[in-house]
This record gives sequence, C-alpha cells and structure tokens, in this order.
Amino acid sequence: MNNTHEYRTTLHHVKAGMQVIYYGEMMKIIRLRKKKLTNKGLVYQFDTNGENGTLTGNGGNKITVLEKTDDLHKNKSGYV
Repeated sequence: MNNTHEYRTTLHHVKAGMQVIYYGEMMKIIRLRKKKLTNKGLVYQFDTNGENGTLTGNGGNKITVLEKTDDLHKNKSGYV
C-alpha cells in the first residue's frame, strides 16, 4: 500500500528535509542556500541531493511535496 501523500505548495513553504518533485525530478531538500530579493520577487536557491545539486526558483512557483502517512491512524507522520 502506498503510504505517501502528495500536495502542491509554493517554494516559500519548502523546508530542509522535505522530499519534492520539481519539473518531473524527485529530490530531497538539504538546506536553503540563498534567498534573494529581485525585481520579480524573492528567488530561492536550495541545496538538494537531486541530479544537479541545486533547485532555484521564484518564491511563488508551485512544487509538489511528498509526505509519509500512517495507514493505521491516517495521520501525517513527517516528511519522506
């Protein structure tokens, strides 16, 4: 039985330890490297264990987050 729950959120809400899917690539967020204010808004740069090692995007960009769920109690039990 699949015990993960997917939901969409913005880069503003991404934290270290989360497992995410961004443009079809699954990666785990290690830490926030840089947050920079530009003309177009906040730009976030995260270190990841993904293919190229970084994830960079506008704060309003949508991203898919994966969470583990407890099948017995149907509660969210943290990040994957």
